[in-house]
Amino acid sequence: MDNGTDFIGQAIHDTGIRDWVRAVRRFDDITHQHCLLVAGLSAAFAQSLGLGQIECHRLTKAALVHDVGKIHVPTAILNKPGKLDANEMAIMRRHPGMGHAMLAGQGFHPEVLQVVRSHHEMLDGSGYPDGLKEAEIPDLVRVLTVCDIYAALIERRSYKPPMPGDKAFAILESMTGRLDATVVEAFKPVAAAFVPRFPLDA
Repeated sequence: MDNGTDFIGQAIHDTGIRDWVRAVRRFDDITHQHCLLVAGLSAAFAQSLGLGQIECHRLTKAALVHDVGKIHVPTAILNKPGKLDANEMAIMRRHPGMGHAMLAGQGFHPEVLQVVRSHHEMLDGSGYPDGLKEAEIPDLVRVLTVCDIYAALIERRSYKPPMPGDKAFAILESMTGRLDATVVEAFKPVAAAFVPRFPLDA
């Protein structure tokens, strides 16, 4: 995790990224903190997988802005202290496409844009916004999706307490057929190293 901070620092010094990260922070601090957590997990995971410097950097940048589309989701929905109804869920599910549209044409690499658009896609086609399946989902997307779900589970939210790391990882394992099982298994040491050092129950 310490090594991963180098990639976060490098990414945030990118002017384009810095402006978008600030925009998210101004809109909603919970979303901002989530993006930082996902970026830390993604940077550490990318290095543990042996990805090259360029891929590590792109994944970290994508993690920092993956939820930028939530700027267009009303905070009453974003931080609702209960289950979203069908209409609210439909609005929430627009954020990947909105984020992609916001960043398109802003100088971001296609791989970064793909991660932003597709981080809620599932291997069985049950994800959104495009219902991608199997080989249609790129490797970097698969990596970030695991980090994103794990981060959301261990964080405190308005509608739930933080989940212990072992239970959160068990949920990832239970999502066989939806998540890449090889990626989930490779994430295990990153999850184990992360949670004891950064308890998110405050």
